[in-house]
Amino acid sequence: MKLAVIALLLAGGAGLAAAEPVVERSRLEVQPGGQPIKQLAIENPLGDVKIEGYDGASIQIETRKLAPDDEGLDRLRVSLVPNPDGTVRLTTTADGGSEYRKLPRGAVRIDLIIRAPRDARIDAVASGGHLEMLNMDAGGELDTASGRISVRNVSGELVTNTVSGDTSLVQVFGTIEAQALSADLSLDTIAGERLVASVNHGKIAGRRIRSRHVELMSTDGRITVEAEAVLRGRLVVSSLTGDVEVRLRRSSPVTIRARGTKVNLGNAMANVKQQQDAWLEAQVGRVAPGATPALVQLSSRHGNVELVFIE
Repeated sequence: MKLAVIALLLAGGAGLAAAEPVVERSRLEVQPGGQPIKQLAIENPLGDVKIEGYDGASIQIETRKLAPDDEGLDRLRVSLVPNPDGTVRLTTTADGGSEYRKLPRGAVRIDLIIRAPRDARIDAVASGGHLEMLNMDAGGELDTASGRISVRNVSGELVTNTVSGDTSLVQVFGTIEAQALSADLSLDTIAGERLVASVNHGKIAGRRIRSRHVELMSTDGRITVEAEAVLRGRLVVSSLTGDVEVRLRRSSPVTIRARGTKVNLGNAMANVKQQQDAWLEAQVGRVAPGATPALVQLSSRHGNVELVFIE
């Protein structure tokens, strides 16, 4: 691959008080070689990462480095490894060791803004930084410890993982798996074959969910969702201790199974039957011979369950 430096802008040092940080900004463009760029792997433990898809063939990288002084700035590294097979790896590091003085936690930072070909897969890892992906068509995997994850207008297979940073997925179309340990998860305008989302301690809020197979799970947290039940589809919403509230738009017959401390299935309560396994079950809509209705299963062991039909 051919690397072309577009611009290098430096700021800092001269004329600033000793307490002022030093900032360096740079721009770099990576042109494709023998193969189109089809995958970008990013590892940035030092700051934010924003990836935005566009119709070009190259990767355009804007870098912002921040340090207490020039010596700290010189220790910040951005490494770029383009491979002949069309994959590109980008990593950031800060030089350390006994020969360097210790820097306060958070004193150095590298933020990345990347424009990538729209059809490239993105795999990005951060630590406390914000991971943001926009306008991409080949999905990817986003993984952060305490940073937020934001995804908008993305299609393909998408996986997100975070420990304590909130996740927001908006206009995502494809197969989705989202996990959070202690954080909230927000979903808006989701469609595709499969959506699986789980949190340990945190809330799940979703609207305009149209995936065919949906599983939303929380150990300790409330789940509120507005979804559409489709023929042969499956919607499973469960929480251990939190309430479950579902607003359902149906375009086909629906089999409903529900269990909770208190259960309210709205208009379907007139058709509810108590099953031997303690689940409540109801059928809404006439099922044609040989047809398979959508399944909606709602449960909370220590919370309330409520279902409202949207006309």
